[in-house]
Amino acid sequence: MSVRILNEAEASEHAALLKCRRCPALRHQFAKLRMTYPGFWNLPVVPSGPSTAPLLIVGLAPGLHGANRTGVPFEGDASGNLLQAALERLNLVGQVRITNVLKCLPRQNKPTTAELNRCHGYLEQELIDFTGQGGRAIFAVGRVAHERVLKALGFKQSAFAFGHGAVHELAGPLWLIDTYHCSRYNTQTGRITPAMFEEALSCAARLAVAA
Repeated sequence: MSVRILNEAEASEHAALLKCRRCPALRHQFAKLRMTYPGFWNLPVVPSGPSTAPLLIVGLAPGLHGANRTGVPFEGDASGNLLQAALERLNLVGQVRITNVLKCLPRQNKPTTAELNRCHGYLEQELIDFTGQGGRAIFAVGRVAHERVLKALGFKQSAFAFGHGAVHELAGPLWLIDTYHCSRYNTQTGRITPAMFEEALSCAARLAVAA
C-alpha cells in the first residue's frame, strides 16, 4: 500500500500540524520509527476526504501499521479495513471526511491525557471548519472520540452518554452518533461486529443528508 502524498494546497492547509512538536515522547518515537520503518508516513496524520462532506468520522489515533504507515486515517490495518468495507457497502467512499482525535501514533496504542490535550486544538479547528461549511453529522468511533468531540463543541459529557448506536441531537442541525471502536480486540471479542458497525454508520449517513 502506497504512502500518502499531499498536494500543495493540503500541505499548506495542514502545515502547522505537520510541523507539530508539542509531545516530546512522540517526537522521540518518530525519530526511532523513521529508522525502523523508513518507508512509513511517520508524521502527524492529517484528515482525509472532502472538506465539504456532510459526515465527519472521528477515530482515536493512528495505528502503527495503519495510518502511521499510509498517512491516511483508518487505512492500512484491521480497523481501517472494517471501516473501508462499510463505506464501500454503503456507497460512501469519497463522500466522508475522516480524522482522529490524536494525530500521532501513541506509544503502546495508549494516548495519554496530556497528549490528547495538546492535540485538542487541532480537533477543535476541524470541527469549526466542519460545522462552518454545513456539516450535519459526526460519527464518533469509540468513547474517547465521543468525549473529545463534545469537549471541543462545548457540551457537557453528562448530557450525552456514550453507547454503541446512540444518537445525540446537538445544537441546530448537528448530530453525534456513537459506535464502539472497530479495533481488532473489539471485533475478536465480539464486542462489535461488522454488521453492528455498519448499522451505526448507516444511521450517521442518513442523518448527514436529512432535510
